[in-house]
Amino acid sequence: MLFMAFQADAQEPVATAALDTNNMLIGDQVGLTLQFTGPAGVQVLWPSIPDTVLGKIDVLLRDRIDTTLSETGTTTTLTQRLLLTSFDTGFYVIPPIPFYFRELPDTTIRVAETRHHFLAVHTLAVDTTKPIKPIKGPHRAPITFREILPWILIGLAAAGIIAFIVYYLIKRRKKEPVFRFRQRVQLKPHEIALQEMEKLRIKKLWQQGKIKEYYSELTEIVRRYIEDRFLVPALESTSAEILHDLLELPEISREVWDQLGKLLMLADMVKFAKEKPLPEQNEESLERGIQFVNQTAINEELGMRNEELIINYELRNTKLT
Repeated sequence: MLFMAFQADAQEPVATAALDTNNMLIGDQVGLTLQFTGPAGVQVLWPSIPDTVLGKIDVLLRDRIDTTLSETGTTTTLTQRLLLTSFDTGFYVIPPIPFYFRELPDTTIRVAETRHHFLAVHTLAVDTTKPIKPIKGPHRAPITFREILPWILIGLAAAGIIAFIVYYLIKRRKKEPVFRFRQRVQLKPHEIALQEMEKLRIKKLWQQGKIKEYYSELTEIVRRYIEDRFLVPALESTSAEILHDLLELPEISREVWDQLGKLLMLADMVKFAKEKPLPEQNEESLERGIQFVNQTAINEELGMRNEELIINYELRNTKLT
């Protein structure tokens, strides 16, 4: 019976409060550790400590409440540390702090209190027999880079504005443009198409088993070239419609037209009928695209009838309308 009473006593919830020290200098800081220990699963209403205790002791900082479970899992310990300070000398008594709790399934609210603590706040000892010394002035802190950074930026901005004004006046006196924009080189349709085909060759899509992607990119390059070169809406047309429109153009020979037809028809078979061409057919398709571009490229020396192409394009759209 004595052993059982001792065990029950050991499991009784206990609340404690401990100061780091009972003596401190005015304006110094001291820690107050609050702790509650009880059986696992106990519900605790943690005490709310005001910012000022007894009107003389201030709470500077509150740590979060830390929960620790014993090795057997039967006991829970809750801990919180407060940081206190005081700017008035004196002898203070910190009163008991109540912890309200209940142990389920028992809904009775019980309380456990800490014991009171004494805190003595002292001031510095002053020897009144010695003469009063003059007040020392404030120490100058070293200037940091962050403090001078705004002035550096302002100086750079002012120097940039002055340099621009001088540059502007010199250009104006010489009657030269202030800014010279470099003209962007405009590539011709056949140059763009050949570059894209070379990129397609380097990708090696069909070698990786991406046959459909290979023919999709190849036909898109050819269609875009036809649209830019002959003003035919190739990107929005079927292969049959493209061949029909190109058949009316005198710039395209029958042989070139046949080679383009073979390329487009094979690409359609791959994309829509899941055709699997041989490796040599894949290489031959790219070569046909390159030959078509080379054989129909704009020859500046001979000149091309661009205006006539535009008129034919507008007439075709009028007929379609």
